Amino acid sequence: MANTTTSTLSAELQTYFSKKLLKQAKFRTVLDQFAYNENLPSNSSKTISFTQYTDLAVATTPLTEGTPPSDTALAPTAITATIDQLGAYVTLTDLAEMTVKHPVVQKATELLGTQAAKSYDRTINSVVVAGTNVIYPGAVASRAGIAAGNVLTFAEIRKAVALLRNNGAEPFDDGNFVCVVDPSVESDLMGDTTFANTIYRQTGKNEFYKGAITSFAGVTFVRSNFIPTIASTVTVHTSYMFGTDAYAVTDLQSLKSYKEGPGSVSDPLHQKMTLGWKIGFKSVILNNSFIIRLESASAY
Repeated sequence: MANTTTSTLSAELQTYFSKKLLKQAKFRTVLDQFAYNENLPSNSSKTISFTQYTDLAVATTPLTEGTPPSDTALAPTAITATIDQLGAYVTLTDLAEMTVKHPVVQKATELLGTQAAKSYDRTINSVVVAGTNVIYPGAVASRAGIAAGNVLTFAEIRKAVALLRNNGAEPFDDGNFVCVVDPSVESDLMGDTTFANTIYRQTGKNEFYKGAITSFAGVTFVRSNFIPTIASTVTVHTSYMFGTDAYAVTDLQSLKSYKEGPGSVSDPLHQKMTLGWKIGFKSVILNNSFIIRLESASAY
């Protein structure tokens, strides 16, 4: 008996495309809001120089009557940053726009916007992660010594706050330092009784910063799900604690989107268009004493 099956009728079958476009993963980029921002004016330079003076030594030697002491020399240090450009674009043909079921231009614009934000934040992170002050959990003394159970606790947060205060770091406008953590480290901290109980007692939501979780003990905690982990003996999660003016972000070209075409000398039949973005900026650490990197494992 010959059965007529879907295999027999394969030429008659077509794929049905859902009208729903699946959502992209959402990433919270936050590092730009804690930087010192100073933009370079056009037609000036692509390099900016910040000047930092070394503190003068404390004077403890009594003066000799009638004899002036030795003078003290000032010691300025220049911190420079040279602008880099980042950008990307996609090319869409006229047939692609006319035949694809979903609004491809709208989707491409959305994806490019997300790409720009992630690229900006990741570039800032590559600078901030190079800070020289590092705190590890408990008695751990190095990244290689971090084991699976060495998660971040409130003890390390207190240690970081004390270090920033001893270094003379200034808090932000809300009176607090800022600690940026990823969701895994946030969950570890929620396992710390002191941290968890404080959050549960708070009645309002902190709206001072994008991604803010809570504020207490001189720290505003901010969540970012776009801090890269580091491969080591275990997967290492990086958190950051800042005072003001720890690092800078300098723009020469603000983020701008571009749409070209269809139609130009190179596209005489209006067959394609491009969508893209570009930015010119640089991030640089201004004072290593005002930034602390906290490295830990995570149970999540």
